[in-house]
Amino acid sequence: MTAGEWTPGQLAEFADAEELVLVISRADRTDLRLPVWLVVVDGDLYVRSYKGVTSGWYRGVEADQHQRIVLGGHDTRVLFEFVPRTDTVNHAIGATYLAKYSRFDYRDAMVEPAAVDATLRILPED
Repeated sequence: MTAGEWTPGQLAEFADAEELVLVISRADRTDLRLPVWLVVVDGDLYVRSYKGVTSGWYRGVEADQHQRIVLGGHDTRVLFEFVPRTDTVNHAIGATYLAKYSRFDYRDAMVEPAAVDATLRILPED
C-alpha cells in the first residue's frame, strides 16, 4: 500500500477534533486503542507522544508504521512517517498544539524535547 492525501473535508474534521484514537497492532495480535491529541499543519496531520519515544504506542509505530486511526466512527488504515527533530515544521506543530489545547494544563508537555522527538505525520493508505 502507498500513502495518499487527506481530503479537505477530512483535514477540517481533524482540525476540529479534540482527539483521535490510534489503533496499534501488537505482536500478540491484540490492538492497543489510545486517544491522542492531533493537529493539522500545512495540510498534514500530526500526532506526538508527550512521553517521547519510550511510549508504548510510539514503540508500536516504530515496529510497524502501517496502523489504523479512528475518528468519527471511521476506521482508517494509515502510514506513520517519522518527523526529524530538525524539521522546521516542528515549530508550527508546537504552536498549533499550544493554541488548540490552550485550556489544558498539560499542553506544555507537547512542546517539550521528548515530545518533539516523537512527532509523527499520519497519511492515509491508498
